[in-house]
Amino acid sequence: MKKLFALAGASLMLAACATPSTYVGNALFSQTSQPMLVTANSGSRVGRACATNILGIYISGDMSIEAAKKNGRITKVASVDREIRSYAVWAEACTVVKGN
Repeated sequence: MKKLFALAGASLMLAACATPSTYVGNALFSQTSQPMLVTANSGSRVGRACATNILGIYISGDMSIEAAKKNGRITKVASVDREIRSYAVWAEACTVVKGN
């Protein structure tokens, strides 16, 4: 029985490593959206830039505001949001830029 509890505890600790940033707690499954910046500009274009994290071992991607602006062909930023999805051993963080 002790081995079962030790295995369950180790699994939970490893799952917490999949979160890509400090914005997300240690939940096994979560999906959040956080506003980061709002300007007086407006616009209908949307650009996304994402980074992926697997078990805290492999992290890949460029989630910078500049990358999101480039992907959406945006020169004037209206707002910037951060979306984070975390599913036990895999997580993805995206920067979403809106503007023209």
